Amino acid sequence: MAIQIVGSTIIDNSRNVVNAGVVTATKFVGDGSSLTGIAAGSGEGNFNVGITSITSSALVGIGTTVITLPSTAGKQYIIESIIASNVSTGNTDVNVIGAFDFNGGERSYFAYNVPIPAGTSVELLRQPQVLNPSDRITMRGTDINRVGSDSAVQVYVSYETKTSSSYFGVGLGTVGIGTTAPIGIYTSTTNQSVLQSIRLANRTDVGGYPVSVTITSGVVTTYLIQNLIVPKYASIEILDSQKALNINDVVKVSVGQTQTVDVQVSGIKVV
Repeated sequence: MAIQIVGSTIIDNSRNVVNAGVVTATKFVGDGSSLTGIAAGSGEGNFNVGITSITSSALVGIGTTVITLPSTAGKQYIIESIIASNVSTGNTDVNVIGAFDFNGGERSYFAYNVPIPAGTSVELLRQPQVLNPSDRITMRGTDINRVGSDSAVQVYVSYETKTSSSYFGVGLGTVGIGTTAPIGIYTSTTNQSVLQSIRLANRTDVGGYPVSVTITSGVVTTYLIQNLIVPKYASIEILDSQKALNINDVVKVSVGQTQTVDVQVSGIKVV
């Protein structure tokens, strides 16, 4: 039986009133202008009320485990924001280093001596990052000379907990990127996927290095970036908007020199 909503009344295709009470449905057709009591989503321009988890830390020069996520199976974690603030004495510039430690994976830097001018803070995530059970965020502060420094940087992390297995968050560092040949970092198996973030971080103290990111679909390879120079101490988000992947599409990364650029990829499987 097809139904339509008129005000608060449900009417079937024979114009009979079916119910005038509360409606529970997964999909409505129309502009929904007469509907009330519907929770707002978390898209662009809205407040995401699902972000209810917070952790903060004063970083130390030898490194700090900012958070170790619970090992609970069936949970995933969307890190929406990592903001680092310069709280050093003497009104001096400082820097921040941060990495995701993927349980069963490896350490992948998302920031490496990113500068924080005096009196300012830096948002380290331009797009959210998906983490998994037992994954960790480790960070440290350094002074103007990039020497480890206690209490020069404070961080504030906001994240959302999901009961899901649809999200994915992966990262590669010096181990996973052990060659200059293209390396697959994520394959959209079984279902289509949506990419939310591809982040690149120069994890050296010596200079800028090239990196390419491609999507391979069958025999066709498309560059998202080709030989982008990631400057020293830079952390770059290359996705301004979401990108779709077909089944069996592969996201690959290739670097001009190993042990120079780390990469993280986050998104969701379409189920």
